[in-house]
Amino acid sequence: MKKISRLDYAYAVGRVRALENYLVARPSFMEAAGEKDLSSALKIIFDEGQFHLEKIEIEDSDKLDEFLEKEEAALLDLVSSLLHEKEMERIVLGVDQPHKVLALSRQWNVPFITEYLRHKIDLGNLKILCRSKYMELPLDKLERSLIKGGFLDVGILLGSFDLSYGEVGERLQASAYHPAWIRATDELIENETFIALEREFENFLMNYLRRAKYIVFGPEPVFAYVLARKRELQLLRLLGVGKLNRIPAEMLRQRMSETYV
Repeated sequence: MKKISRLDYAYAVGRVRALENYLVARPSFMEAAGEKDLSSALKIIFDEGQFHLEKIEIEDSDKLDEFLEKEEAALLDLVSSLLHEKEMERIVLGVDQPHKVLALSRQWNVPFITEYLRHKIDLGNLKILCRSKYMELPLDKLERSLIKGGFLDVGILLGSFDLSYGEVGERLQASAYHPAWIRATDELIENETFIALEREFENFLMNYLRRAKYIVFGPEPVFAYVLARKRELQLLRLLGVGKLNRIPAEMLRQRMSETYV
């Protein structure tokens, strides 16, 4: 497996640094959530960001899907143009199934990316644990669902099945996930909703990705930008679907996670 040097990413990093200036900040999504209709909400996002099809009229869910699919396709083209190796491209595009690309990431020896994948595995396992406890699913189903490869030992998670959410939090006290778990489960107990669980875990991952801003050369800034852009499109989908279905602004805002900028 032939690897290129970090300096070979100079152009790619310069390109994503320029593109980062067009990423939409969370306050803009929060403001857009308060607009009276989808058209007004999208204007706020389009004024700040950079999209290939800004002028398209989005009046229903089909048009929204069409718009987002084309933006996602453009992002894939960008990935292909900026990453020099097919293996690294596979890692970036396979991040939603981290356990499948973790071994490949380790071969490339880019700790930032490998650690992100391991965090994603852990957070996926914690979601499964949380939902399994709430739905009172059998322990063997939890055991079949958990994925190895994260920082947290699967045995510890299985041993936490019969504990309260607070007791699980105590077990996580020495881990990086403790604050997110406490905020998420406090809201789950109080309001019986998993909204905070999804939002806080997304916030954790985004805060981790922001470290790539301080890396001068290498694949990490490209990796972080692509995931930041993917999250931006996910928030745009959330906003669009919410406006089309007349979901109250406050409910939309509760679902808005942190952004890269």
